[in-house]
Amino acid sequence: MMYDKNLVDFPRREGEVSDDARIMRAVAECERGVLYIPRGIYLISEMLVIKNCCSLMMHKSAVLKAVKEMPYVLWYDAEASYPDIVEKDGHIVPSDDPDAEDWNLFITGGYIDGAGLASCMCLNSFKHFTMRDTSFRNGKKYGLRIEEQGSSWTYELVAQNLYFKCTLPGMAGNAGISSNGGDSHFIDCIVVDYTIGFEMLGGGSNRLTRCHVWGGPIPPRAEGELPEMLIDSVNYVLDSYDIILTDCYADTGMTGYQVKKNARLIGCSYFNNYTYLMDDVTVIEHQSGSLLVANGLFRKTSPHSDLYKNVGGKELIWRDNIIDGDFDDGVPESY
Repeated sequence: MMYDKNLVDFPRREGEVSDDARIMRAVAECERGVLYIPRGIYLISEMLVIKNCCSLMMHKSAVLKAVKEMPYVLWYDAEASYPDIVEKDGHIVPSDDPDAEDWNLFITGGYIDGAGLASCMCLNSFKHFTMRDTSFRNGKKYGLRIEEQGSSWTYELVAQNLYFKCTLPGMAGNAGISSNGGDSHFIDCIVVDYTIGFEMLGGGSNRLTRCHVWGGPIPPRAEGELPEMLIDSVNYVLDSYDIILTDCYADTGMTGYQVKKNARLIGCSYFNNYTYLMDDVTVIEHQSGSLLVANGLFRKTSPHSDLYKNVGGKELIWRDNIIDGDFDDGVPESY
């Protein structure tokens, strides 16, 4: 494995009962390098903050686990990787070395566990960043939050094989992925039992391929109620301009696809697992913008299901879709 520092060489110091301080010591000595985090459970009592372009290579069984309340387990700010714009004498000016950009920052492997105490991770101020093969558990508000601080240069996240799952009660209303970034690709990402799966809120030209959102396993708090994460659940919130979903699956949400800006759904599906007794569902809620729906498959499994609701949408192009079941509102036509 190619890395610059190994966390094993940064043990806890006398009196330390968590691992955040030792991790931050390792990060500090790994500026623009790669830090390897071996297998193990690392207790985080204070938010990890990375601003020095240190990439993380985690063993598949390395767990960063919150043990106290905090905003995020990990806050990553990539602004320093792009020195073409720098601060000088209190002013933002072009750098003398505009070709020094680092396009190779990454996080791979491991688990980031909010443990119901914290959101898992926030990623900010990147121009190009790669995340791969990482799991996010029990994020209090977010699994992965992309761009919280309003940077003007957040784009080009390549995220592949990310897994998000909640196993604890008491976090209804949270989101697996909430993004204000643009020009990003999400491939083979799975979100389980967050109230909102993908919340695409900003930027433009984002692409989701073979992503799957489903809910239901966390049991209800009282007999006869819906599982808490399903109440007001939305599999995909599409409020990012010119977004394309290809071969994506909305599985057991009160609303499958909530469309708020121009969007294309190609080869996408919806299914409601009626084991959880969720009724009155809506497959597509078209709130604004123009929408193309093509080559999809949408199944009715509960007594009351609306296939398509137009509550302010503009143009709809509907073609070559398979409809399984007699939806309450029938099949829409292009307009």
